Amino acid sequence: MKKHLHVSFIIVSILTIFCFAQCKKENNALNITLYDKPLGTIQSYIQGKWKLHYGKGGICGSCMQYYDSSFWKFNHNNKIEVSYKGAIITDTTINWIKNIGTFTNGDSTFIMSFFDKLGYPANYVVDKIINDTLILHENTADAVFYHFTKL
Repeated sequence: MKKHLHVSFIIVSILTIFCFAQCKKENNALNITLYDKPLGTIQSYIQGKWKLHYGKGGICGSCMQYYDSSFWKFNHNNKIEVSYKGAIITDTTINWIKNIGTFTNGDSTFIMSFFDKLGYPANYVVDKIINDTLILHENTADAVFYHFTKL
């Protein structure tokens, strides 16, 4: 009886491994640098609603700031809406400025510039999309790199 269980276990294990080895994982990964692309390309890739997960960097280069319930929505008509815990903190038009960006290898890029509802300025470089993660960073020397996923 033990021998039959042992043989059965080996056969089932081999069949299971064979089945999983035949399955291919669908890879929808998107890896694209955006700061060196034309404005229309940048806008088309960021259009939609994104969830902000964390920011990394700033004065402390390895510091992490996690965000809960923060969403950014980019509309086709150059509008941005930012909400935090259900409250809309930014609802305005983006002013795209072509200039030298920080962390863009000295390349000029389109800088996303706007003011929030309190009048504070915001200037971001749309850096890239890696897998499903959009990365924006502040256009400053001690930039924070913000990581989003699309909803």
